[in-house]
Amino acid sequence: MNTDTPRSDELIEVRGTSFTFGDINQVVKNFYRQVAEHRHLKVPFSTVEDWPHHIDNLTHFWWIRFGGRPYLEVQYNPVQKHFETGYNEEFLDMWLTLFKDVLDSTLSKNQANLWFMFAEGIGNALTYHNEAMKKHYSK
Repeated sequence: MNTDTPRSDELIEVRGTSFTFGDINQVVKNFYRQVAEHRHLKVPFSTVEDWPHHIDNLTHFWWIRFGGRPYLEVQYNPVQKHFETGYNEEFLDMWLTLFKDVLDSTLSKNQANLWFMFAEGIGNALTYHNEAMKKHYSK
């Protein structure tokens, strides 16, 4: 694995829409800066002890989800992580609303709409798995 962080201007194309590594990093930075100050969303994120590291990991997460080459050795377990923080649909709705605002204010309309579609899909999958875990642990 090449462990060099992509250059800011390195491009990937997702369904005919281009993103630079810098685009992805800027969205993640802008979003989590607002999450840390959000009245409700900051609560489940209070467990984050190292925001720069969290932002690096989430930039990597989105970069590889969009087809970029992995450059960090990270094992993602979003279902368990979100379950442990009390994730629920209300949380997802707030998260998506804020995320959409950041996408719209940071990216082109095509980029924002495409990325939001990915985020909604991941959120719906998390909700499905979260509900399954609740049922499993309530037995």
